[in-house]
Parts: sequence; structure tokens; C-alpha cells
Amino acid sequence: MSRALKRAKPKAKVRTAPIRRGKTAAKRRPGPRKATNWLHARARDVRRGHNVRGTVLSLLGGFFAVVLFALWVTGGLGSAAKATQDIMASSLMAAGFRIEYIEVVGPEGRSLNAIDKSAVRQALAVEEGELVFAINLNQARRRIEDLGWIKEARIMRQLPNRLTVIVIERAPYALWQSGGKWHVISENGKVLVSADAANYPDLPLVVGTGGAAAFKPFLATMQAYPYVLSRVQFFVRVSDRRWNLRLQNGADLMLPTQNPAQALTLFEQVPEARHLLDFALKRIDARLSGQIFVRPMINQNPITGKIPERMS
Repeated sequence: MSRALKRAKPKAKVRTAPIRRGKTAAKRRPGPRKATNWLHARARDVRRGHNVRGTVLSLLGGFFAVVLFALWVTGGLGSAAKATQDIMASSLMAAGFRIEYIEVVGPEGRSLNAIDKSAVRQALAVEEGELVFAINLNQARRRIEDLGWIKEARIMRQLPNRLTVIVIERAPYALWQSGGKWHVISENGKVLVSADAANYPDLPLVVGTGGAAAFKPFLATMQAYPYVLSRVQFFVRVSDRRWNLRLQNGADLMLPTQNPAQALTLFEQVPEARHLLDFALKRIDARLSGQIFVRPMINQNPITGKIPERMS
């Protein structure tokens, strides 16, 4: 071993100072100091003229973020938004964007009568003086089409102050007797309020509770039996579950509740059964499958109510 190694002195032990947990923990709380340092740095940028615009925008963004957070925590954000909406609405109305004219017309601008206009206006549920942008057009359109006799409705804003409603009415489909009075109904069974039954003498005649709503599918069934259909005077709904046919000779052809097509086929194709439709009978009962019962004419049971002139 060399003398140089023997002469080497041992290294001195390094003493470490005890860790003071309290002060160290305090130094590890960077939040407030970092925020303060950030603010001081931005202030120095402004004083030195460095990125003044970006600094100002950052300060404003941070300020509004704090305000919005405070409103959200305290529950005041909804109130603030509503107040803003009210201010904007007032400004728009002051600028002339308030409804002053509501026009209700038919296709191609055709004028509607007073009764139909009143019904559409009531379903529209919009009044003059409201903000034109505040109207929910889809909801208003659905309310109008729910009237039943309206097939389609379109609503247009015509800025700054007009609302135009264009409605397409359903076509007359039949005449339905209710309460001793005849009404014009559409294919979905809804009464066309302003239509006069006297103007539609060639429409089929339907009688009985539930007859209006059930008539379209039944008439589709009757189209397959032209001979029987040609003998029909009235379509009578009985207890809203089955049909009688009042024939031209005054007889009632009573059809079954289930499978009326079977009875109709009998009167359409069998000659002996067809002849019964022309006899002066009071009742032809075909409610039992494969059987026909007839009652001679004694006293006819008339259908009440004034009817179109072709039937008088």
C-alpha cells in the first residue's frame, strides 16, 4: 500500500439540519403566492408596455369568470340570465319587433270565413304586442293541426311585426247526423265547423254515435260490394260497434259485429239474397252467419233531422 493512501485523512461527516415540518409545510402552499405573483407579473407587463392588450383581456376574462362562478354558487346565475333576456326583449320590442298583425289565410292566400279564423287564432294562442322572436313556431303549428279539420299548417314570421298563418283544411268526406243536425265531416271523422251540409248533397250520409270516426274504414270495405252500395241510403252506426244499412226501399240491412264482409258477400253474389234488397221490407237481419231473417214493412222507423234535398 502506498504512503499516499495511508496519509489520506478520513472524510468529515456531513451534519444535516433537522427538518422543521411546520415551516416546510407552510412553504409548500403555493396557491395564494402564485396567484399574487401572476397579478404582479401582469401589472409589470402593463407598466412596461409589454402585451398590454392580451394582459387586459386576461384580467377581464378572469374577472368575469370569478363573477360567473360566484353567481352560480349563490344561485343568482338564472336571475342574471333572465334579467339579460328581459333587457334584450325590451330593446327588440322598442326597435319595432313586436307583433302588430296576425293574418290567417288558406292556400294561395285564399280568405277564410270568420268561424275558421277564430278557431285558428284561438289554437295559435298568440296575441298582438308579443315579441315576434319569442313565438315557438313548431308548438303553435302542432296546436293548430290538433284541431283535426286542419290537414296542414304553416306559420311564418314576416319581420319586423307580422305573423302569417297558412292552413290547409281537410276535404269534405261525408255528412254525419248528430243531435238532429247534419254536419260535414272530414275523412278522419272531424267536423268541418264552417261547412254547410246543404252545399254537399252528394256526400254519403252517416248516422249514429261513433259513426263519424268509424266510417272511413267501413266505406273502404263497402267499395268491394258495388251492388249493395248502390242500394244504400244511410250508413247507421249501432251502439258504436256494428253497422246497419238503411236501403233505398226503406229496409234496414242489419250486419254482424264480426266479419260483416261475409254477409255483404252473400247479398252481392247470391241472386235470391240480392232480390231482398229491392223488396218493401222493414228489416233484413243478417247478423247470424249463413242465415237471413226478414220482417215485412209495417211502420217505418224514420231517421230524424233535416236532410239534404236529394233525400227529402
